Amino acid sequence: MDRRLFLASLALLPAAPALALDADELPLVPLPPGVDPNVAPGLSWFGAGPSAIEIFDYNCPYCRKAFQSLDAMVAKKKLRLGLMDSPMLSPGSIQAAKLRQAVLMLYGPEKAFAFHRALYATKGRIDGDVALNAAQTMGLDVKKLVDAANSREVRDRIIAQMDFLDRIGVSSTPSFIIKNRLLSGWPGPEAFALALRA
Repeated sequence: MDRRLFLASLALLPAAPALALDADELPLVPLPPGVDPNVAPGLSWFGAGPSAIEIFDYNCPYCRKAFQSLDAMVAKKKLRLGLMDSPMLSPGSIQAAKLRQAVLMLYGPEKAFAFHRALYATKGRIDGDVALNAAQTMGLDVKKLVDAANSREVRDRIIAQMDFLDRIGVSSTPSFIIKNRLLSGWPGPEAFALALRA
């Protein structure tokens, strides 16, 4: 068949109906009884709207992709996003997570979210040097951040977060906690919005 005729015939076909998503089809797993993610050390919040906690690693490409949609929702005040570090992919991930915790400890959740956004705006691998450059560009005190990142308090926060994630069965990034249920993986913006409403 002639390619132009084939393409023209496709144009005459009715558009396929969009597949309707059903909340029951989403892989949302209840957290173990008595587990409260809101008391996890080092958890930070930013934005307004329905709440979700993202569990991420700075060197997870799927986390980077998911953040584009999450950040757009935050900007439109359609999401209150919690951030929980899960630096499992590289030593650079641990360095960046420690520095984010240091920003949170010294400057609060608004600056910590701006720092998070700045890291995902960079290209390539994210490590301590990339994170320090981002902090310096933001005008933060790099020496104080390094001291805080190397403190026992920040180390204990990261360990406590990892212990918490082990307890609730997180094995991959990104994962999300939505209304005391765990969603593993990024399902796409439409399914994620459905999970927030479910």
